[in-house]
Amino acid sequence: MKFKSKLLAIFLTVIVWTPTVDASPIDDASKYSVRIKSNVRYAFAEEDAGTSDGAGFLIDRKRGWVLTNAHVSGYGTGDIEVSFKGYDYFDAKPVYIDPELDLAIVQVETENIPEEAMEAKLSCGDRALNGLAVAAYGHPHGLTYSASRGIISKVRYYEGVDWVQTDAAVNPGNSGGPLIDLETGDVVGINAMGLEDTEGLNFAVPAKPVCKVLELMMANENPSPPELPITFAVNEESEEYLIVGAGTKGKLPEGFVLGDRIINVDGQKVETPTTLKTNLRGKKGQADVVLKRGEKEVKAVLSFLPEPKILDRQYVLADGALIARDVYPERRNLESFFLVQSVRRGSYAARSGWKKYRLIMSIDGIQPTSLPQIKELLTGDENKVIIFRGWSAQSAKLHDYHEVGYWPYKVELKKVGD
Repeated sequence: MKFKSKLLAIFLTVIVWTPTVDASPIDDASKYSVRIKSNVRYAFAEEDAGTSDGAGFLIDRKRGWVLTNAHVSGYGTGDIEVSFKGYDYFDAKPVYIDPELDLAIVQVETENIPEEAMEAKLSCGDRALNGLAVAAYGHPHGLTYSASRGIISKVRYYEGVDWVQTDAAVNPGNSGGPLIDLETGDVVGINAMGLEDTEGLNFAVPAKPVCKVLELMMANENPSPPELPITFAVNEESEEYLIVGAGTKGKLPEGFVLGDRIINVDGQKVETPTTLKTNLRGKKGQADVVLKRGEKEVKAVLSFLPEPKILDRQYVLADGALIARDVYPERRNLESFFLVQSVRRGSYAARSGWKKYRLIMSIDGIQPTSLPQIKELLTGDENKVIIFRGWSAQSAKLHDYHEVGYWPYKVELKKVGD
């Protein structure tokens, strides 16, 4: 009888003790995680108009900073609301948007942060993540403040950037929430997406480049990624992702040869565009690089400027059409045309023949060279003749050109955040 009682006591100890260890990081997550709603009326090319629901988490109580995905917050033209667990929604505003990382920092009034709220702790070191037990936290399909367990496969290069690959479920509503190390409670990534028609292929933004952005912002320095003068080729077989493939302005900068591999920047080993750009964030226009050229290592200097800040950009609203600079950097550098980034459904612009992703070639025979000039050319009481260029539907042609008559009603030059 004593033996049975002892066994029962041990068993009860185990079933009580085990969840306590597992639950602690999840309990903490409910104190720093938030719900985020956004409403975008006029969209840039990177986003869709409409409402969205996602997650985020408090990272700096003093500044009122909350981290989320850029695709959750929108790119600066919409309205954002945030709520902590058990509290109502209140307004927030974006203070930094980074399409490169799918990262947004939104700011809330500090008096709206509950007393019991905690700050999340980001994992900013070089710890290997392969095989790490994690939980993706958020609000999947409206099931608020939920966690799904899994492991990290690896930090993987995919579609131009680095991602944390995990089999922890990431569903609609998880985006922007923390990916939590279940051993330490640290946040190792920001949940972003899962691949459609797959099982267990989910991705989060790695914490390390986010840490660099926060470090620079706290020092009042520009955290924007560099606008590089080269485009990279990739070799999937050898897993090489920094092969010099082309110059973004039509020719390569001095010292670079097609096929060179960038292996080192300012003394730091780099293997992907994300690690390269993270290293260059906050630097002042030049960096020393080491190139592997065949069997030799060659030194060169890489010159660059930071990308313009998303929240500083201007755009023209023309009766439901949003016009801004071309989103494709190679084409933008070579041609300098302006892009119709979106056309609101049912708007006068849509009825007049404006189409998303077409470039403005001319307005009344003039090629515009700035957004203020576009606003000026589209303003007036007479009919405007616009020539657009788009991808061709004909197999033997690259582009089609379309002439549209447009009688302007309301044309505005705006800045993100106005």
